[in-house]
Amino acid sequence: MEPPDIPVAERPSDTERYYAIWLGGAKIGTAHETEQWSRAGVVVRRTETMRFLRGDVPVELATTIEITADRRLSPSHVTWTERAQAVRHGQADRGPAAWIVSDEAGVRRLPRAAIPAELVPLVVRRDGRFAGDVFLPARGFVAGAGRIDPIAPDRLVARLVLERAATTAGEPAAREATAEATIDLGPDAMPLRVVDGEGVIATRITAAQAAAPFDPVDLIAALSIPLAGSPGARPVLELELDGDLALPPVPGQRLRRGGGLELAAHLAGALPPGPAGPDRTRAITALVAGVHDRIVPDLAASPISAGAASAATAGDCTTFALSYAALAAARAIPTRVVTGFRVDGDRLIRHRWAVSWTGRAWIAVDAAFGAVPAGGDLVGVAIHDADDAGLVAGEAALTHVRAAAWK
Repeated sequence: MEPPDIPVAERPSDTERYYAIWLGGAKIGTAHETEQWSRAGVVVRRTETMRFLRGDVPVELATTIEITADRRLSPSHVTWTERAQAVRHGQADRGPAAWIVSDEAGVRRLPRAAIPAELVPLVVRRDGRFAGDVFLPARGFVAGAGRIDPIAPDRLVARLVLERAATTAGEPAAREATAEATIDLGPDAMPLRVVDGEGVIATRITAAQAAAPFDPVDLIAALSIPLAGSPGARPVLELELDGDLALPPVPGQRLRRGGGLELAAHLAGALPPGPAGPDRTRAITALVAGVHDRIVPDLAASPISAGAASAATAGDCTTFALSYAALAAARAIPTRVVTGFRVDGDRLIRHRWAVSWTGRAWIAVDAAFGAVPAGGDLVGVAIHDADDAGLVAGEAALTHVRAAAWK
């Protein structure tokens, strides 16, 4: 039996909250959250407005998530809209057996018990903790198992284990595909400060502070890692990385027994072999050339999802990597995506590329630069599938590298 409606006097008040969003020590945007309560329940709305540079290219991005839930905080409808150079939209409706998700990737199902991540803070405000299935509307509705527990007064730790782990059968043990955050609560038992595993920090601010202008910063520079020392004149580059690392044995790099990381295109890596077959190197090279010619480099282009990558015509290194991976998969060429860094002068900058099985060996391919085989300037920190869960895990792995130097 349904519980009685909440009397007006006992309903939570309509509220709004503002946050500043920081990445790499720089402010990149603001968020505005509202709760609107009625006899039926609540509508939660969160709008994030981002403004930054990528190199000298200005980027503006606005994302809105709206959730309809009943008075027990059981959600029934979720919409996600992103406005950049183009408008992208997705929605999820909760049916009797599952959530039905519809977006540019098509129609699919999620576990009925899952709830959108943006609703979880309200559950934690009511219950003090949370454990259950969660999905991320702004990350392709990727789902996983979430947990939030108190670790000190007014401090919580959150962990989301994604549905698909970033591993392949036979590979050495790898990090779980996870997203983590530390949450400090305010007097209203809602987040006052959130620090997530990807280096994003959100801090509560006033409406006036949210409306104040700020100068956009170059995120490529802000997130780069300086390379100390000098590479010297040598055929194989060698780096020393500092951080909580478990580097994958991808082509183009090799860990030395005495420490340090060697980089060279001829290094084969140590991934488990794929299925034996004819040499597909020429087909891989043709695919890379086609993607390189079709996609126009555009650092201001809207973020791409794995589902829409094969038809992309403009974008960044992620767009190139996902587009190539989609076309390779369609031709039954075993392929995975690598998230890591590219050596750019005296710094490491974030980058994505792919590895493909030729029928005889794994090779690195970088469609953004038309390189087959690629390597010599690439540092892979995570290897994963070309899907939204893999991208989340790859981005989290980037933050484990704290410093780098030439060996």
